[in-house]
Parts: sequence; C-alpha cells; structure tokens
Amino acid sequence: MPKNLTALYLRLSRDDGTLTDSESIVNQKSFLLEYAKANSLNVVGIFSDDGYSGLNFDRPEFKRMIELIEEKKINTVVTKDLSRLGRDYIGVGNYIDKYFPMHGVRYIAVNDGIDTGSSNSANDMTPFRAVFNDMYAKDISKKVRTALTTKKISGKFIGAQPPYGYKKDPNDKNHLIIDEDTAVYVRRIYREFLSGGTILGIAHKLSMDKVPTPSEQKGLTATQKYFTGIWNDAIVRRILTNPTYAGHLTQNMTRKVSYKVDKKVRLPQSEWIVTKNTHEPIVSQEDFDAVAEILSKRSYHKSKRSGKQHLLSGLVFCKDCGGGMSFIKESETRTYLVCSRWRKNAKLGICTSHSIRESYVEEIIKDKLKELASAVNTSEILSNADAFLVNKNSNEKLIDTIRQKINVCKNTMLSLYKDKASGIISEDEFVELSESIKSERTVYEQRLRELQEEANSIKSAKDMSELLNGILSFENIDRNTLLMLIDKIYIDSNKNIEIQFKFDNPIT
Repeated sequence: MPKNLTALYLRLSRDDGTLTDSESIVNQKSFLLEYAKANSLNVVGIFSDDGYSGLNFDRPEFKRMIELIEEKKINTVVTKDLSRLGRDYIGVGNYIDKYFPMHGVRYIAVNDGIDTGSSNSANDMTPFRAVFNDMYAKDISKKVRTALTTKKISGKFIGAQPPYGYKKDPNDKNHLIIDEDTAVYVRRIYREFLSGGTILGIAHKLSMDKVPTPSEQKGLTATQKYFTGIWNDAIVRRILTNPTYAGHLTQNMTRKVSYKVDKKVRLPQSEWIVTKNTHEPIVSQEDFDAVAEILSKRSYHKSKRSGKQHLLSGLVFCKDCGGGMSFIKESETRTYLVCSRWRKNAKLGICTSHSIRESYVEEIIKDKLKELASAVNTSEILSNADAFLVNKNSNEKLIDTIRQKINVCKNTMLSLYKDKASGIISEDEFVELSESIKSERTVYEQRLRELQEEANSIKSAKDMSELLNGILSFENIDRNTLLMLIDKIYIDSNKNIEIQFKFDNPIT
C-alpha cells in the first residue's frame, strides 16, 4: 500500500457548544489541510461529521472512513485534536491501541502532539487525554442538566413540545398558555371520566371521533408510534394524572439512561418536579383531585386480584399486527388468548380477534418441544453441535470485546497512577478520574459474567438433549423452561401457531 493515504477527520457537535470559532468545521478543515501540505501527506479524503456527538461512533462519515480503512484505501488518520476523534475514552482507546495498529493505520492528533507513527512522550498521555475528554463531556452534561433542573424548579417550562392542550407563550417560550384547539379534548376526557366513563372507553370514543392524538399534534410520523391516530388507555391515563392540567407545571417525568445513551426511562411520581400555580389550568383542582381519588380506588381493587402469572405471559404475539396477545378468562377452567390491539380497538377495525384457547396453545408447544427433544436425540444432530450453538460464536466475540474494554480500563488506571506519582495530576483529579474508570469497569465485568454464564449454559448438543429430555419428562411445562427455550410465539388469523426458539430449530 502507498504511504500516507491520509484521511482528514472533522467533527463538531452540540456537546462542543462552548468551543470557539476556531473549532468550527470550516476552520478544522483549513487547519488540517495546511498541516497535511506542510508534512507532505497525501490527502485522499476529508470526512466531516457536523452535529454528531463524540460520545459514540455512530456517525455516517466516521463509518465511511472506517470502510475505506477496511478496504486498505486509507492508512493515516489526522484530527485537529484527540477530542475530534471522540470523547468516549474506552472507544477512543480501542481505536488507538487496537483497531488502528491492527489495520496498519497511523493516527495523528495535531494539537495534542500525538503521532502513533513516531515515538514521543505525548503518545504516553493519550489514555489520560481520552479520559479527560470523556470527563469533559460528562461534566458538560451534568452542568446542562443542573441548569435545566434549576429552571424547572423555578417554574419555567423546559422542552421542545408542550403538553397536549397547551402551547408556548409567544412572548415567553418558558411559559405555557392554553391551546383551545386541543384543550377542549382534555376537558372532555376529565368530564367523561368523572361521569363514570372508563379510561379504555374514553380512548375508544376519542378514536371513533377522530380526535387528534398527542403524537399527531406533535407531528410524529406513523413509524415513530404504532397507530398514531389511535388513542389508547396509556395516553388517557397520562392526561388524567398530569398535574400540569390543574395549573401546576410538572416536569422531570423522564430521564436519559446516561449522558452517553439517548434512551429515556419514566421516573416514579416521587421524582417529578412540580411547581404550583405557574399557568392557567385547563381543569379545576377539585376535578383533578376527584379523578386522582377514583383512580386510587380502582388501583386498590385491581391489586386485590390474583397475582398469578399466565404460563405464556409475554411470549405470545399477533402474527398480523405484532401486538401482544391478551388473556381473557371465560370460566375457572377456560381462558382464551386474543389480540390486544383488536380488543382495545375492535370498533375501529384494528386487526381481528385471533381468539384461541390457552390450553390448546400450551399443548401445541408441549408437542413441539417433545418433537424437538426427539430430534436432538438422533445421531445426526448429536454429531453436529453447531446447530445448537448459533449464538455461541457471537457471544464469544462479544466476550472478547468486553475483555478488551476491561483491559483498557486497567491500562488507563496504570497511566493515572503514573501521572499522579509524577505530579501531572492532583490527588483530587486522580480520585475523580479513577472512580469513573472503576465504575465503567464494574459495568463491563458484570456484563462479562452474564455472557459467560449464558455461554456455559449449553455447551453441546448432548447437553441440550439431556436438558430437554429432563424437562419434558414432566407432565406440566415450567415457565422458566419456556423463557429459556422460546423467544416468541406468533398466532395468525387462521389460528396457526409459529414458535421462534432461542436457538436454531433442528427439525425445520
């Protein structure tokens, strides 16, 4: 391969919002082109990710650059500094210490003095700089979150979309005013519920009347939410339990899993931030309290029911719409499975019932497992354990990756000890950085244990054979067994049953 097939990589994102104009994409490009010219680097491509976070590597131009590295069309990567490559110290460390060397790629971070193609002391600082960049991103995230929380507590609305029934005040984006176009439906929901209506019944009526849902109001596409134009019990319940409609701004109802992950989780009501009397209410306090009392009583009666879990709970799905199957108890000895989406929206023509006896499905599954056990006992299957170890290879690769990340944590800790001993970082800085690394390592070690347990659960076709035969010697099926062997069960409109196993089925 010719020398110095160079890629110039540029990146800027919202987490770099405090950076100066010199860090802009345009200036990064100009700076790197001058550096390449001065150092006789043959630039074969410029890759620019504008608006993408450095906390992960899911960036289109970065991926394109990696593809060209795989095709041996690039053997040198240059960035203005290490943080342009990324701010996740584990990921950055993996590329610099593992990926680039394995693919014969020289990496240069100009302003940090890092050049893996030469021996210099700045390269020894790479792990520390990567950790520092990661900590910077975490610190920025924390500061932004703290600032937003302060605003929320003071009663300022923080968010892109106001709650259904409200809109942003044109004179103050942090203040809510009533949107009469949708507030009328909020009042209707409270009125019908206080008049004896059920949550599901109210949802049905709203759908029948083609009332726009919150998702439609926010402009979400159908791919972002199943049946966007259909109201369901969850939407109605959220409106009935949100104090915002009584004039008390309620925020902090969800939280990101971490500063590195966009996924959000709903928080318990005790963690909501509720600021009293911040805007005009859509419903009275008396009506809101009356609804809360009714819901509390219904919740109490619901909790008094039997907590017995169905054997197939969470495993059976409608083949046609993808929704889960609900259990309907007709008598003490007879329970049916029906499509939950049809059950909630039958009048709207959403799917069909797919009604089928629970006991019949259980018998079919039991027969299928016996058939599978019989197949596993054949010499042909026993001689080919790979049929049962489909996930083992991918697990082993993932285990290797996790082990590499744990080693990166260990090496970074050693570098921190050296930096502390040399006086490069203070004791406080060492404690803060080392705690972060220890936390990351704990997560990886826990995941490693889980993967190893999974890999060791079934090591051969013989083990699978003994497991199934042992299980199926009993008259009744055990739920834990089903969860271990079966991924999903699908029922179509003709009552055909399709079973997806967690391993390759040797009899199909």
